[in-house]
Amino acid sequence: MNKELFFVKEEMCELLTGNQGSINSIPVPDLYSSHEEADSRIILHCMYASQQPTTERVIVRSPDSDVFLLLLSFSNAISKQLIFAPAVETTEGS
Repeated sequence: MNKELFFVKEEMCELLTGNQGSINSIPVPDLYSSHEEADSRIILHCMYASQQPTTERVIVRSPDSDVFLLLLSFSNAISKQLIFAPAVETTEGS
C-alpha cells in the first residue's frame, strides 16, 4: 500500500512516498511558503489537497479554534468536502 506524507521545513515542502520499504522524496513547489504560523499553512495544504484528482475529502484535525475560523473563511476555496475534527489537547504526562 502506498503511503504519502508531506514534510515541511522552513519554506520548503516535500512529498515523501513509501511503498514496499522504499521511500522517495519529491519537492512540492506549490506548497512552498514563508508563513511561520502553522494555522495559515494548513489552509494552503487544504487548498492544494482539494485540487488533487484522487482527493475525496479534506479532513483537518486540530485543537486550535483559529484553524477552525480560517477554514470557515476559506471554505469556498476548498473544492472538496471539508471536515474539521476538533482534537483534544493533552498535557504531558496525562
